[in-house]
Amino acid sequence: MITAQFKIALENPRAAYEAIKVDSENTERFKVELSTTKSELCIKIDAQDITAARQAINSYLRLINTLKEVEKING
Repeated sequence: MITAQFKIALENPRAAYEAIKVDSENTERFKVELSTTKSELCIKIDAQDITAARQAINSYLRLINTLKEVEKING
């Protein structure tokens, strides 16, 4: 089992959580846990193997990047 945890500082982590939660899915190969603090979105990924971990990490980082770009546009 491979575990990856990361925290992303955001101005409104709860809004990001709600947006990502819709796309959050557990599969046979990985499970994802989302949570927030006052200033961060926290993501924990438990994967069966390195390929599944990479796939999940890349997917969630793409979603986060999109949210940060929208946050930047909206000011």
